[in-house]
Amino acid sequence: MSHLVACLGSWNGRSELGRIINSKLFDRIYLVTTDFGKQNYIVPMIEGMHVELVVLDFNKASEDLVPELYVILKKRFLEDKIQDLDIAVNITSGTGKEHAVIISTLIKLGYGIRLVDLDKNGNLLEMI
Repeated sequence: MSHLVACLGSWNGRSELGRIINSKLFDRIYLVTTDFGKQNYIVPMIEGMHVELVVLDFNKASEDLVPELYVILKKRFLEDKIQDLDIAVNITSGTGKEHAVIISTLIKLGYGIRLVDLDKNGNLLEMI
């Protein structure tokens, strides 16, 4: 089972993220977003795939957001019985602050991260 944590920012990068979600390459996708994202993004219903929104208030300081996201993801990862050693991460959408919070939290949880995107043919591209 492969897992993706992605940043669902206000506007930029949403089409790329949509392509990744629609690629059906991941069984579970956690989209870190704001209330704006929750209200304006329709979560796709794709058979065999679970897409979940994780809503944070990015007006808070980063030092407050990392522990908050840590608690949320730790609980969800335990519920989903994630046993992977690394998590795929996509940060084509969002801001630097949002990206830093996501990456910092995943590292703090003890996971390795694989930065991913899709190439022009729709194949998974690992940014190594």
